[in-house]
Formats: sequence, C-alpha cells, structure tokens
Amino acid sequence: MKRTPVCNILSITHPVLQAGLAWVSNPELVAAVSNAGGLGILHPTAGIDADGDMVANLEVNIRRVQLLTSNPFGIALYLPNPRIEEMIEAATQEGVHIAVTYGGSPALYTGTLKDHDMVVLHQVTTVRHARGAEAQGVDIVIAEGFEGGGLRGADKVSTMVLVPQVAGSVSVPVIASGGIVDSRGLVAAMALGAQGVQMGSRFVATRECISHPSYKEAIVAAIDSGTVILGGDRWPTRVLRNGIALRIKEEELHGTDNDLEAWEAELGITRARAAMVDGDLEKGIAYTGAGAGLISDVISVAEVFKELVEGSQALARRLG
Repeated sequence: MKRTPVCNILSITHPVLQAGLAWVSNPELVAAVSNAGGLGILHPTAGIDADGDMVANLEVNIRRVQLLTSNPFGIALYLPNPRIEEMIEAATQEGVHIAVTYGGSPALYTGTLKDHDMVVLHQVTTVRHARGAEAQGVDIVIAEGFEGGGLRGADKVSTMVLVPQVAGSVSVPVIASGGIVDSRGLVAAMALGAQGVQMGSRFVATRECISHPSYKEAIVAAIDSGTVILGGDRWPTRVLRNGIALRIKEEELHGTDNDLEAWEAELGITRARAAMVDGDLEKGIAYTGAGAGLISDVISVAEVFKELVEGSQALARRLG
C-alpha cells in the first residue's frame, strides 16, 4: 500500500481511517487501528452509559487509548453538539492533535481547532462543501458518498461520482468514504483521485469493536440489498434492512422529511444505540453502509489491514 501525503500529515503508515462511529468507536478498536498503521478515531459516545457525561467519557477514553497505543489517533466532533468547546478543550488537554468534524459548517470551529494545533479533517458530501471546507483552512477533506451508513447528504451523490470531482476541485488531500470495505475499494478510491480511505462498517465487524454480536452478525448476513434509506429526501439515512427499518419505510413517518426533531426521534443515535450496543434489532435501527454485502466474517483489525495491504499489492501487480 503506497504512502500518500495523508500519511505524512497524520504521521501514519497506511492511508486508512476508521470512521468515528457513534457508541462503538471504543478505545480498543481505535488503538488496534492505530497500532496497525492506520488512524483510529474515537467517538465521544463510545461505551458511555445512557445517561453518562460525554466530556468525562471522552477524557477517560482518550487516556485508555493512550495506554494501548503510542501512535496517533483522532476524535470525531459533531459540530452542533452544545458541548463541543468543552470536548475540544478536553482533547487538547489530553494531548490529542487530530479531529474529524462533521454535521455542520467548518466555519464554526476549524479556527478554534487550528488554534489548538489540531490537524482538521472535515466530512463533506458535495464539491461545494469541499471547497468551503478548504477555504476555512481544513487540512484534509473526507468525501462521503451516499453508500455510507448513517445520515447521508441530501444531494445523494455516490462515492464513484463524488470523489473524483472533489479531488479535482480542491488542493488539500481527499479521503474517500462510503461503501469501501476492502482492498478493491481502496485501489478504486486511489484511482479516483483519493489519497486515502475511511471505513466504518468493516471496522464494526471486527473482534475489537464493542458493537453487539447480533449487530455484527447482521452485517455479515447482509447481501447487496441489505441496507435501506430512511428519512426522506431531507434526512436520508442508511441503515440495515430489518423489520423496524422496513416498517418505518412503509409508514413514511409524518414530518421526517422536514423536521430534524422527528428524524432524531426515529432515526437518531438514541434509536441506533438499541441495535448497535444492546443488540435489539427489533426496536433499534443500525447504521450500516451499503458495503455490508461485501463483509463475510468478523475478523481482527490486524486481519483487515493484512487484506488491505496484500490485496492492494496483488491488484497493483495484476493491473500493472
């Protein structure tokens, strides 16, 4: 696997990021990814009690990661979070220097993060957003295609179409995300102009991740049509195709198209916790990318990286 400018900026060996996954980006997963040469991303909600303090939880988890790896790792920051400034302060006090921001304008906190000597990666779903993020001073843009899990961009641009347009529109490095789970996706992303990839569902289905075994088994069992989009045109959200998801789809919940509160009630991270952490796939929805159909087993993080490295080398020889 070739080193790219992303590796130099982030001080990592392989241009592979683990997505900051609500509830399940636990310290053991984050450290395993960083120890394998990629970049683990800690989420403030990882392993937290239902009524726990997010800032205190983040501080504890950062220290736990630091006990498990000496390699760089980052934190995921949801920009509209009312406690984001406390999280930034906690992260910098604990010695974290990489942040992935999402869910809002990069104009909000990029300057603050840069003032704290943070490397900033911002997730975007359109070329316009990528250009805006670059103008605000982010170091790396993560181009998230519609194939990814969870809340997607309302423009619904696929990874195959989005990545090359973003790569051709900004001068900062671009990381591809959405439907990428193996070396084939990695090589394809590089061919599209990306300098790295971000993967979520593949890392959920690993031994180190604290996601519930039932959730992992459901990902492994999923086929090519194993996910479904809920939330209407304004809040499209990709989840596992299970009973509750199909019922929500059929009912087309009133207000979901235009009301963020309705989306949070039916498709937000509280509803996701029931499936992803508690394993209740009857009542909870499970954020999962369309690449789930390519995931056939629950393996270790080290095995994920072994396939990425050896598989990309084999593909390079074959295409060579």
